[in-house]
Amino acid sequence: MEGLAQNSKLHPVQQAFIDTQAAQCGYRLNGMIMSAVALLEENPTPAEKDIREAPNQVICRCGTHSRFIKAVH
Repeated sequence: MEGLAQNSKLHPVQQAFIDTQAAQCGYRLNGMIMSAVALLEENPTPAEKDIREAPNQVICRCGTHSRFIKAVH
């Protein structure tokens, strides 16, 4: 996670999570961000279906999935 930032500048996904307030509890935040980064590296213009499926391996109970989707867009 720490390796995403470069030259003291957050990775665009990290910044998007802050901007959209997609970071809720922080417990599963790293997994959500890394899922988003992996998705965007594989597919820079994912369909909403792909974005919705990206964090399926990260079980989050905070209810921020709509903000996760917004952050990835």
